[in-house]
Amino acid sequence: MSLIRAQNLALEFGGNYILKNVNCSLEHNSRVGLIGMNGSGKTTLIRLLLGLLQPTAGEVLRARNCRIAYLPQELKLDPDITLLEHLQAARPDLHTLNQEIHNLSQALALNHDSQTETRLNAAVENYTAKGGYEFDNELKYVLESLDFPPAVWEKPNRYFSGGEQTRICLAAILLSQYDLLILDEPTNHLDLEMISWLEKYLLKNNKPFLAVSHDRQFLDNTVSTVWSLREGEISVTKGNYSSFKAADEIARLSQERQFERQQKFIQETQAYIQRFIAGTRTNSAKSRLKMLQRLEIVKKPGQPKQLHIPLTTAKRSGNDIYTLQGVRFGIGNDLELARNVDLKAHYRDRICVLGPNGCGKTTLLRILLGEADIMEGTLKTGASLDIGYYDQHQINLDGSLSVMQTIWELVPQAPQGYVLGWLARFGFRGDDVEKSVSVLSGGEKSRLYLCKMIHENPNLMLLDEPTNHLDIDMTDALLSALQDYQGTVIFVSHDRWFLSELAGRFWVFRKKTSPTGNFTTIEEPDCDWQKAIDLAFEEPETVKAPPPPRERKKKINPWYLEQIHLSIEENNRILSDLNSELDSIHLDLGRPETYADPAFLNGLRTRMSELQNEIQATKTEIAALEDQYLKQSYED
Repeated sequence: MSLIRAQNLALEFGGNYILKNVNCSLEHNSRVGLIGMNGSGKTTLIRLLLGLLQPTAGEVLRARNCRIAYLPQELKLDPDITLLEHLQAARPDLHTLNQEIHNLSQALALNHDSQTETRLNAAVENYTAKGGYEFDNELKYVLESLDFPPAVWEKPNRYFSGGEQTRICLAAILLSQYDLLILDEPTNHLDLEMISWLEKYLLKNNKPFLAVSHDRQFLDNTVSTVWSLREGEISVTKGNYSSFKAADEIARLSQERQFERQQKFIQETQAYIQRFIAGTRTNSAKSRLKMLQRLEIVKKPGQPKQLHIPLTTAKRSGNDIYTLQGVRFGIGNDLELARNVDLKAHYRDRICVLGPNGCGKTTLLRILLGEADIMEGTLKTGASLDIGYYDQHQINLDGSLSVMQTIWELVPQAPQGYVLGWLARFGFRGDDVEKSVSVLSGGEKSRLYLCKMIHENPNLMLLDEPTNHLDIDMTDALLSALQDYQGTVIFVSHDRWFLSELAGRFWVFRKKTSPTGNFTTIEEPDCDWQKAIDLAFEEPETVKAPPPPRERKKKINPWYLEQIHLSIEENNRILSDLNSELDSIHLDLGRPETYADPAFLNGLRTRMSELQNEIQATKTEIAALEDQYLKQSYED
């Protein structure tokens, strides 16, 4: 049986059908990507599938006891609880059992009776069976993968940014128990390393999911079916996004040919009917008329709306845009992000700034904008710069204005037709222009902000995640405009397709600080974007001195080799003892009486953590000794 099945689903508001005749299903092995233009009804369809909205027609059938985990775009966290408390609440069954074990252990310590002991044994067995002890490891794994180090686990949610809160909610969803996962724009606010981790997690987890996304690479790497919403109707295509795109174009061309052939047939038949309906071939003409009345008309294929962004400059900038020499910068006066930064940006450069979340990409853009200071070094800014800055976190729009008023304020003397024409180029048509800014979706606000910024004709664009919340068609239009733009673009993006098509140079933050700072530039012509990503997220290599001239090695002293071998054996013995002690602690943790003594229990947990560190250190030492043994044994 399907987990969720929609049959002839329709939803209508004010006489307009948002969705009509929708038929689709989520099965036990589904990996579905839901795509469509902003405002096409993707989130509405999800809310119908979840039962949060009631359809105008049709029905949604859901499997009994199907547990659904849902990550919406709009998130709300309790600001007063800590990050760790929020994630522990993802498994309320384990949280309740853990509290029960704690209470029973205390009760048993005060009054040792058989009934309490039996209940404690049952609670411990239940906790173990539900994977309680493994949950802590999974929690740590997910948190660190999503860039939450242990130092922030006890911080209340109120201290986290909007992007961080999105990642917290994603972590909670992934840690919960579910039969079906539904994610609405999960890659927003994730850096490239986290996106790659999420892709692998979804595939490894091997549970059905539905993901709304405009990230082509993410869809290609994760989904096996694409649902496409267009003009209220849904099409279902097997395969990933690339497969869908190819199949969609073939289907559109096929339908176009069928439509043209049918229209030609209809015209010829109507001409025959008009000619002979009252003549010698009346019966034949009447027969053809009945045939036309019964004919199932092939629908004219909808032409995709081609958005065209008119990206122009009011004046040309100089050839040298920015020059940074020996720059050190960070946040405030204490937190250093990069040092020894030497960078140059020239007229018509297309520079992508890459790096993990929190490494300083946005800070660098704010320095270039003049809104933040450097700690040391020199920054030279070129002449005649008119800067357009897009900040994904601070889209400053007046919520009291309508969409049309927002643009009309820029050109109060312009006729209404000019304003409507300009808005249409960014996908705002019909009733959309009368919408209040306060009710716009995230994608619509992003489009309007771009619309407003581009109208000011800057000759330098600093863009921080410009494709977040934009649908695929709008992303294509923005890309095309930036490629032809007669100005300079410096941008941050985690959309692999977008940056691979636009970037000509890369400024890369390394994942870990190296002795000379954590900034790298790639100046190769036709640079490889994958190489830039690898540089950003791989551990930097230690700078090695040039190898000495090749010489024949002297034969190693056998006594020296024997000492290395004895050290390896000694470390293996230590490792065996450590593992035995760790096994003993695991046995103690499985005994009910352990939980009657909180001090003893805490001691066990502390020692277990110490042992794990010692085991890892010993393994590292053994590996180093073995490598040394092999190198010393080798003789040219």
